Amino acid sequence: MALVLLLLLGQFGSALFPDSPGTEGDAALQEEVERLLEQKLDINRSSGRDLLAIPWLNPALAFRVVAVRESAGAYRSVDQLLGVPGMTPEVLEALRPFLRVGSNRPGWAGGVIVRAETDSVGDGASGLRLLNRFEFQSTNVFVTALQEKDKRESDLSDFISAGAECRIGHVRLLVGDVTAGFGQGLVASAPHWRSSLLDGPGREGRSIRLVSSAVEGSYLRGGAVEGSSGNWRGCLLGAYTGRDAKLNCDGSVNRLVGSGVHDDSASVAGRRAVHEATAGLNLRYTGNRTGVGFAAEYSKYTRRFAPSDSAASFAGDEVLVAGANAGWKTGHYELSAEVAGSSGKGLAGSFQMDGSWPEFDSRVAIRGRQARFFAPHGRWASLTNARDRLDTSGRLGWHHAGSSVSVSGNTYRDYELDSMPARLELRLGQELGRFDVALGTGLRYRLDEERSRTARAEAGARVGTATAVRLMLADVYPMRIDSRGAAASVLLTQGLGTADLGLAASRVSIDGSGVTMYLHEPGVGRIGASLSASASCWRLAAGCGMRVGRWLRLGIRTGCTWQPRATFDAAAQLELHRS
Repeated sequence: MALVLLLLLGQFGSALFPDSPGTEGDAALQEEVERLLEQKLDINRSSGRDLLAIPWLNPALAFRVVAVRESAGAYRSVDQLLGVPGMTPEVLEALRPFLRVGSNRPGWAGGVIVRAETDSVGDGASGLRLLNRFEFQSTNVFVTALQEKDKRESDLSDFISAGAECRIGHVRLLVGDVTAGFGQGLVASAPHWRSSLLDGPGREGRSIRLVSSAVEGSYLRGGAVEGSSGNWRGCLLGAYTGRDAKLNCDGSVNRLVGSGVHDDSASVAGRRAVHEATAGLNLRYTGNRTGVGFAAEYSKYTRRFAPSDSAASFAGDEVLVAGANAGWKTGHYELSAEVAGSSGKGLAGSFQMDGSWPEFDSRVAIRGRQARFFAPHGRWASLTNARDRLDTSGRLGWHHAGSSVSVSGNTYRDYELDSMPARLELRLGQELGRFDVALGTGLRYRLDEERSRTARAEAGARVGTATAVRLMLADVYPMRIDSRGAAASVLLTQGLGTADLGLAASRVSIDGSGVTMYLHEPGVGRIGASLSASASCWRLAAGCGMRVGRWLRLGIRTGCTWQPRATFDAAAQLELHRS
């Protein structure tokens, strides 16, 4: 696993970490990637929906993997996936870290993760973040439990989550904390769908899943049942969940707060200040080329909403939202659409068209909403200060024999939720044996704020099977103000038997204000971590992951930032896994 970080960065470049403030959805997606790297998917036992846990896997390709297995028999090696229509060597190398070929013998898997991080050694307990997670999985049962404390919080039990899933034939029963995603996410959208790491309006995956990361602002606490019969699949859910809120003087709700951080008196006072009872329904029919679905959700609150801006905000104590979605596959194209309406007398719609050829891929997506469309668990979860929106995104990519060119862009997209700026970006990539180079340039902007030109260059080299080095250069240049940011980073990884070592040295130079630079460095896990800086500094970070026996892994990271004086940070993670 020594080169996993370098492999992923080589395949996806800066897309592995957002060059914008991280969100709850980003953290959920990164935790899922870490989990998949440890508990790889068995391509002889995973369903198409199971394979869609890999965030960047094309849904059509996932179901082709299963179709080939069912028609030609079990895979003997991961390399046999090259026989799947649409699978290219580049895509296979990107998927390889997450896949394995196992036996058909039923067994169990599970694990425990204990993680501690601190901003600065000198800050003591106030800067400490804790995450503990337990998982157990057998053929038909999955159990998980999670405890998390954010930095600067005093309560060690700030967020505790647990859930269990049982499969009986074609029926799944879930009890505890879950997340839900239906259709294209207008009615209900799982947190990782909202991540700024994913491009486009999302895709249909498993409707209901147990919470596996600290998604304090979007989880549902209750139960759900999901079943299938032939081409039909349906889901019912019910939940009663406490939500953080800012209250008015009369006890009514001014707005919900979704950060999940309780580090001052105001946030502690608003912790779970209002409770939400939710009932949801999802029904879908999937044929060979077409699919149609219907989703609805009703939420009732224990306090009435009375926001200061009532013209563009939800007022009252109950909301109903419902939508219909459809999909159609023909030749190289896949089209999907969804329309939804809410009791706030607002409408929303989404359309996406994907194209896939042996050396080309394309995507165009359009989404819009009226200000009075309210969906508490959808893509636009905010119930206050809403606005009419129309946002689009698109991508056109070409790849052949190690060469790649892509053009992508989006408008405001989920600014309210993801804090991701709009952008237009051109990316070039080339692999030459053990070397790879990636160049990117673009334009980004955020609502009425300053537009910026961006440029990024990455080059990597692998020496043998255990050593790799990567150089990253980035530049941000605001077009109308006298500010500029530049960053350079060198990342070295070295495999030493059962240990993986990582070392990163970075220099960030920022003139003026309003500029933040984002870089990658080693972390306690396998995909590393993200560094952000809004002032000039030097940065040095080192990490080590060591496997002890078959089931135990220990990760340690430490870092030092000079800005202008030295501050230190550290993290440690203990993993015990059986897969």
